[in-house]
Amino acid sequence: NPTTMRSGIRPLFCCLVVIGFGAPPLVCTAQAQEASAQLPPRLPYSCSNCVWWSDDELRSLLKKQIPALSDEIPTTSIAEGRIRTALRLLLKEKGITAEVQSEEPSSFALTAARAEGSPPPAIAFIIASPRILVEKVMISNAPSDLQNSLLEVLRNQEGSAYNKGQDWLARARVAENLETNGYLDSHIDISHSPPRRDGPDYVVDLLVAVIPGPQYRIAQLTADGGPLLPGRDLSQLFAQRPGDIAGASPFGRLPAELRAYYEQHGFADVEIAAPPVLDKQHALVSYHLSVTPGPMYRLRSLTIQHLDPDQEKRARDLLGIKPGDIYDEMAIDGLFQKVPLDPLLAGYTFGFSPKKNKITATVDLTLDFSKGGDKSSVTIR
Repeated sequence: NPTTMRSGIRPLFCCLVVIGFGAPPLVCTAQAQEASAQLPPRLPYSCSNCVWWSDDELRSLLKKQIPALSDEIPTTSIAEGRIRTALRLLLKEKGITAEVQSEEPSSFALTAARAEGSPPPAIAFIIASPRILVEKVMISNAPSDLQNSLLEVLRNQEGSAYNKGQDWLARARVAENLETNGYLDSHIDISHSPPRRDGPDYVVDLLVAVIPGPQYRIAQLTADGGPLLPGRDLSQLFAQRPGDIAGASPFGRLPAELRAYYEQHGFADVEIAAPPVLDKQHALVSYHLSVTPGPMYRLRSLTIQHLDPDQEKRARDLLGIKPGDIYDEMAIDGLFQKVPLDPLLAGYTFGFSPKKNKITATVDLTLDFSKGGDKSSVTIR
């Protein structure tokens, strides 16, 4: 859980596990003090499962109880405690004896790029007891041939705790399913039914209203391989063709293969883009894939930590790049595969920290080795 849960006492900061696409699992640890130091002085606040009120209704009720309350609160235990107390009193008026907790964003959520559609950092208050659960997921107005697959995408929500803060994720899953089937201009609203008592718990239904829009077909697919592949015909690598129903990945593996190719040649900042251009009147879509390579980086320095001299020499040989060479990010992926098989390094793992200087187009790379299971991390600056 990439948040710190609080009910009056601030616990230690959690460990955050991040899985990177195309890379080994990475573990990023942080000190509680460092995380708190990175919190801004004030943040918006919300209640993740106060299903008896809308956001506006709840905010209005809280402002009546707490003089001078604004739409943001200080990131302090005292300020959060006032909100928790006010929420407990509001619930007590409904005959509900509740335990209310609060959770603050982690330093990762504040500093790293968040997933598209995810809410901005906020202090979320949550009713920990009684439980508020999702009983059923109900989807309306979806294309009939996708109704079952959309329900299946959200089936794991049923029986789980309701959390409005995760609505964006449900919306993204439904949108992805629709886009894979050609519905590129859909709109999805997520709400919940009024709460119902179910023994000691309360339940709501998750209501997913879909406006799918038209089903698009591909009008045109083109690709420019950039300066390393000038004029190259890449069409044989496309996953789809003009006339096909638009899918989520019309170029198939081509973007990933182009990225890997450019990174092998030192273009660590390469950007691959293929935004859809919609002709809404005719329900047609065109794609043009382009490559923006950015600067070509060279390795300026390589620091290897926590190995003896023989092991360090072996790690440098296995990496295959040395200071002055073109910086190849794929070499690090290769090193992850080679280390467990090497007699000198068997049982070791490593974290890596590439520090890029965009002005000089150079990289200072640090490999931090440890016995397997001790730690594995990545820091990119």
